Amino acid sequence: MAWQIPKTNWNSQDYYNFKDLNHVEINTLAVKDLAEVLRGNIELEPIDFDRDMKSIPFADVLNKIERNIGELGNKLYKPKGWLSPKLEWDYNQPFDFTDANRLEKNLLLLYNYANGNVDKIPYCGTYTCGEEVI
Repeated sequence: MAWQIPKTNWNSQDYYNFKDLNHVEINTLAVKDLAEVLRGNIELEPIDFDRDMKSIPFADVLNKIERNIGELGNKLYKPKGWLSPKLEWDYNQPFDFTDANRLEKNLLLLYNYANGNVDKIPYCGTYTCGEEVI
């Protein structure tokens, strides 16, 4: 899944909807793909990015998303600026811009760390014998 630029400046005037939650799940999968290059297979709970206007995320969905991001942090690395996931969502508990920022910022930190390290992995090359420039 392709990384999508996250919104990390949510404020109290913004509206959070199903597309934003899909965006978080897509980025979770993108970070997982990069992290697996560095750490091998990482098991996460099911990732759902097919929400629509009829989808209502309940506390169990938010807990799952937070656990997945937390698991990526545990398996990969928790960079400076990491905010602990909120793992105790309860029904009728409000979700606000600070929660949205936490999800997006943690994923961005993980993505930057993983992407920067994947680029540093040495790959085996091919030598061509008999060339004068070698």
